[in-house]
Amino acid sequence: MQKKCGLLLLLILSGCSAEPEEGLPVKVVYTEEEGDKPVAAEEKVMAELYVVDENGLLVPQIAAVEGNGQEEQAALIALAEGNIPAGFRSPLPEGTVIQDVELDGKTAIVSVGGAFANYPAEEEELVASAITWTVTGMGQADRVQIKFNGETLESMPKAGLPIAAGGMKREDGINLKAGYTDPGATKPITVYFTGQNEQGPYLVPVTRRISEDETDLIAASVKELAKGPAAGSGLMTSWPADTKLTKEPEVEDGRAVLQFNEAVLENNGEALVSSSLLKPLSLTLAATAQIESIGVEVEGHPEVKMETGAPLPASLTTPLFVNEESLPSAE
Repeated sequence: MQKKCGLLLLLILSGCSAEPEEGLPVKVVYTEEEGDKPVAAEEKVMAELYVVDENGLLVPQIAAVEGNGQEEQAALIALAEGNIPAGFRSPLPEGTVIQDVELDGKTAIVSVGGAFANYPAEEEELVASAITWTVTGMGQADRVQIKFNGETLESMPKAGLPIAAGGMKREDGINLKAGYTDPGATKPITVYFTGQNEQGPYLVPVTRRISEDETDLIAASVKELAKGPAAGSGLMTSWPADTKLTKEPEVEDGRAVLQFNEAVLENNGEALVSSSLLKPLSLTLAATAQIESIGVEVEGHPEVKMETGAPLPASLTTPLFVNEESLPSAE
């Protein structure tokens, strides 16, 4: 029996020791086909496709795509073909053709055709952000330019959303309508809130604007998490509004130790922290402050446990994928 194996790279939010971490765990998935002779492994890689939920927000969902050296193109083809979980839809109009994705240094040049421009004008930002975040999530490019019918776009074709000469990037924002935009000199941060449909909860990135003069991105991120999502966005948070850091975060080699007030504890008088706080915090700090792992403490409580009763791990590593179910675990 002939077998092909795809390599799916998975990383969970997990406890880790102070020792250097080994390589990412690999999950091998086999499919069987007729035949007697073994063939070379056909690699599959996991991509995060940015799809639209019932609230009109972009949500990362993982999908296996061909690992043939053209992963960015494979991810966009999967997004255009619309093979997407129930409760979500593709932001790209039916009939969109992904012709090519060329990497020029850290810039991905995405060539599209077909019915690409047939999206509603009010969804133009969704389309631009979905392409940008799907492509840059593959790790090789940090900017995206779009060619439509062979012409490099200086603005999106339907409502005229400007495209910078250097290309679109994650710092341009995502799900802006779900955030608060302050006037004046600002800079973006990305925070994660929770959405839900019939299939269950999922995490959603939201761009917030903070003062250009803000230097403590960790404290600013915690403040935005505690603010919660905008009213009417369809999003939720487990972070209490009175959450505060009780001392300056300790940051070293990509690891941050944060001490919170008692607001983060479960409302039962015990020193318990809900896992629903930890993954949004980890993802937010990774996106905003390049923090790779976190330690969580609570003022006045030397021993803190998870809501399950298990010890709170000393260090929690940021998950590789946003919406893959994962819980903290101690080593």
